[in-house]
Amino acid sequence: MHNIYDCVVSFSSLLDTEYYMILGRKGVSVSLHITFDKKDCFHLMGLQYLTDRPRLNRDRGRIFDETKERKITAEHVETSDFYQKISGRIDRLPDLEKYFDSNDTIFKYNEKKNSFSMIQAEYLMKNKTEFGNIFVFLGKNRDGKYFCRSFFPEEGKDYTKNQASWTLLYKEKRRISTGEREILYNRIA
Repeated sequence: MHNIYDCVVSFSSLLDTEYYMILGRKGVSVSLHITFDKKDCFHLMGLQYLTDRPRLNRDRGRIFDETKERKITAEHVETSDFYQKISGRIDRLPDLEKYFDSNDTIFKYNEKKNSFSMIQAEYLMKNKTEFGNIFVFLGKNRDGKYFCRSFFPEEGKDYTKNQASWTLLYKEKRRISTGEREILYNRIA
């Protein structure tokens, strides 16, 4: 089982990573630039559900840093009455980079088609793993780039139902600090 420290350490490497994808559907193509911010890790872990932990109700970037420095510990989080609600996220989040590297199933997400959901996202990635399906929801920020809005293992509800599937045409991973690029998938060439 992973803990919040594992999540923060693995997410740290994504802070220097950008994914570029081209998707196609019915003769139309769209491109996605996906970036990562340490403040997003808080929500991806599900820490907002730990309402009995007031220490977590403050700047999310600072919580990320304090977790990395071990000032906020796994024990502090795992003793919450609500920890079971997020334990699946915590256990799978350290593999987020692996999900992005391997994913090829992407849906244009229409929240109106999932009345049971309050998630507002532009796209939905579904990863099949040995432990079950993982959903990664992508939102769009003000500068037109995408970010991980939500992340969790499937627990009975299939969020891809009634969603439009797009075909992955191209995927590239770039290290921001070095400019190094790795082509992960290329159906265009």
